[in-house]
Amino acid sequence: MSGLLGRLVGLPDIPAVRRWAWVAVADSLGTGLITPLVIIYFTQQIGMKAVTVGLAMSIAGIGSAVLVPFGGVFVDRFGAKPLVITAFALAGIGTTGYMFARNFGVLVLTVLLANMADASGRPAKHSFMAQIADGEARNRLLAFNRSVRNAGYGVGGLLAAIVLGLGSHVWYVLAFGLDALSFFVAIALVLGITPPPLGATARQDAEAAEAAPAKSRGGYAEVLSDWRYTLLSALNVLVLLEATIFTVGVPLWVVQHTDAPKAVVGVLFTVNTVMIVLLQVRATKGLEGPADVRPSYQRAALGMTIAVAGYLLAQYVGAVLAVVLLVLAVVLHSVGELSASASEWTVSIGLARERLRGRYLAVFALGDSIGKAAGPVVVTFLLSRATSAGWLVLLALVAGSCLISAELAVRHPRNRAPEGALTEATA
Repeated sequence: MSGLLGRLVGLPDIPAVRRWAWVAVADSLGTGLITPLVIIYFTQQIGMKAVTVGLAMSIAGIGSAVLVPFGGVFVDRFGAKPLVITAFALAGIGTTGYMFARNFGVLVLTVLLANMADASGRPAKHSFMAQIADGEARNRLLAFNRSVRNAGYGVGGLLAAIVLGLGSHVWYVLAFGLDALSFFVAIALVLGITPPPLGATARQDAEAAEAAPAKSRGGYAEVLSDWRYTLLSALNVLVLLEATIFTVGVPLWVVQHTDAPKAVVGVLFTVNTVMIVLLQVRATKGLEGPADVRPSYQRAALGMTIAVAGYLLAQYVGAVLAVVLLVLAVVLHSVGELSASASEWTVSIGLARERLRGRYLAVFALGDSIGKAAGPVVVTFLLSRATSAGWLVLLALVAGSCLISAELAVRHPRNRAPEGALTEATA
């Protein structure tokens, strides 16, 4: 079964990679099941006000973002595997807590814990995947992780529709219980994965760090002193607008500025989801390391450029042609999103020093959290106030950031290091 799954999506035939593939399946399917249910459960089943539930989720989201840097420190100090297990355990406990949360304080705590595996656990999971696979194989594994996440949301959404249709309190509780169980299944699978030992160059790097004076070694100060990596992390916030534009901006645009039927939004989301599930792993082909990302970033910029042209043209034509233009635009938009994601993983892990990989990835993850918080506000403001001009501003932000990121990544000094140094950063 694992081999069949790997062949279907293009995963390398590595035992640890195949096992992590099932970790991703367990994690994503359960999360996809309960995501549409949480706010409905607490408002309709428990009787809380929607504003109260929304505020609890926002506070928990901010808390998760604040904890991301600490997660990076713990990964570097204790290792990625223990932190992955801890994040899944806390997420399982938090999801179990949904069954018992009846007031605002407990709800905030449970949502915060439930978010652990996703937000605060992201540096640990990416660092762990970087340990069990290298080069293009590593990128394929990261791509598979994203593909399964999207598929999990799709399948989980269908299961959630069944729960919503049945409407019984018991079915909601069962859904939360299954999600909690999925995290503990993931823990059992992770326990069976043994990362390979550090390479010789990585050991030398760690020994050199221990021998260095205390003032000159380690910590976020060293990560931030790598100004190219820090700038890449900041630019990635803008690159990630590509996804927010699709999930927030495109539905708004279709409904308010085109003659296409509202139902086409569901079709567009299906097209995007199917492309990501089937093609994300393939999009990493040829990406052995950061020196290879220029064409990938350029495809992301080009895909977004053509997609924006399609969205803009759709407002000037009738319903039928608008649907055709929107579908074609989403196909190109999805190609851009696939390429941008593949580039992001290659850069964020490939340019990170192994002994500080947790902190490096936490910096990238923090940018991701900021992007998810600020992105919807930026997109809705530009498309509701500036309309067509707003699209051009968004295109400039996304495409410009992709092209600048490509040059920064390719010209990073670590790409010009002697052979073996890049292996140290990605092993």
